[in-house]
Amino acid sequence: MSAIAQSSSPSSWGLFEVVEEVLHHTGTELLAFFVTVGCAWLIRYFGQKQKQKHVEGGAKPCLLMPETKAQRQKESAQDGATARRGGIPSPAQTPLQDTLDSLAAAARNLRGRQAIRVCDEVMRQYYDFVAVLARKQICISEVAHQARHSAVDFYAAMVYCAIRASRFNLVENLLDDMAQQCVVRPLHFYESTMKQLAGAKKYKLALSIYTRLIEDGLEPSQVTISCAINFAVEVGELNRAIELFRELSAATTPSIRAYMTMLRVHSMRQDWPASLQTIRDMQLNGIKVDTLALNMALSTGVLADRVEDMEALVLEASVADIISYNILAKGYAQRSDVDKALAVLEKLRTRGLKPNLITFNTIMAAVVRGGMVEKAWNLLGQMHGAGLRPDRVTCSTLIKTFSQKPPTVAHVETCLDLVGKVSESCERSCLTNFYHAMFEAACRASDASAGLTDKVLSAMRDVGIKLPASSHTLMVKAIAGAMKEQA
Repeated sequence: MSAIAQSSSPSSWGLFEVVEEVLHHTGTELLAFFVTVGCAWLIRYFGQKQKQKHVEGGAKPCLLMPETKAQRQKESAQDGATARRGGIPSPAQTPLQDTLDSLAAAARNLRGRQAIRVCDEVMRQYYDFVAVLARKQICISEVAHQARHSAVDFYAAMVYCAIRASRFNLVENLLDDMAQQCVVRPLHFYESTMKQLAGAKKYKLALSIYTRLIEDGLEPSQVTISCAINFAVEVGELNRAIELFRELSAATTPSIRAYMTMLRVHSMRQDWPASLQTIRDMQLNGIKVDTLALNMALSTGVLADRVEDMEALVLEASVADIISYNILAKGYAQRSDVDKALAVLEKLRTRGLKPNLITFNTIMAAVVRGGMVEKAWNLLGQMHGAGLRPDRVTCSTLIKTFSQKPPTVAHVETCLDLVGKVSESCERSCLTNFYHAMFEAACRASDASAGLTDKVLSAMRDVGIKLPASSHTLMVKAIAGAMKEQA
């Protein structure tokens, strides 16, 4: 035993003897255990060193081990809580992928009055983050490989944050950053951005986003083109709207809504030929021309003074309604064409339509403009016969006849009665003008008497309206004339 002990001194052994002695005493099982543990430690150590080298050196990071569902939920909850507190990890003190995820979570969790403050903080941290990446010569698209958010999702959150906090000037800057950070902008990203801007009524900015979409070589959907047409109309870029509509027509049959938008465009441009061509295209493509489309086109015809063409379209359209004929009557009224305006009344009745208050007021205005006073009063009788109640427009039109021809007592009394019935719907200035005009008419009536002016003055006192200074002389003359007749 003493010999063995002496020979067992480690200092006197060589490596081979040590291994042989260990194998002899412990067996191969224990040796295999220590070798396995040592190899596992070496693999883990050098693996971490290699991963750190990739991230810091700007190379494409290796894929991480997949997270469990519980880990993802826990980290997402932590990010959400951090975002709600307004605390965003500093890019210089946390792993880059964690900063990206925290920024995205904070941008998506804007709430209430704190939205602007949180947005400003998010954007400040975002630019700090971009500066850190620039120093490390890394793109966001590379960092996103190890983050829970993709690069597109990250920038979608940033854009949402800017729009939600009304920082619209940042939107295009963020899109420029996407290009610099090598982040491809897909179609759904552009469509989502335009939808958010449209909801905020930032149509000009939404249209510029559509332009970027086209410049990126993407193929917009039919719905997206239709939206772009609406954006162009809202900002007054009518020629752009027409070009977009042509693109839409080349790709598919436009919807009734798209056609209505174009009719609106042509109306704004007072382009009757284009409006009529749009109606013809709708018929050619099997799109039903309803009364709304027809009447919008007719309104353009009035603006362009193409009344004869309008009438031809009304007569051929089976969907023409009372509004269609009212628009036609308005066209003739603007021309002071009394005969054709009155003919419209007969034509709509022949078609089985009943004139409404607007019909009578429009034709009555044409008749008065044409100097046919008696026909105006005849139309008032037809209005009563149709069971319609005159309004302040009717009163205004009839009072205008007093300046064209000396009124009769009956006409003044009729207007006095009508004004009394519509006084509640009249503004004070309008009502004052009515009574002043009727008082002057009462003084100049062909069969005037002191009793007529007294009636007008009494009605004026009831509503608290005083005579203007210019009417005092007229009143004196009227009284003097009445006294002379009595004498």
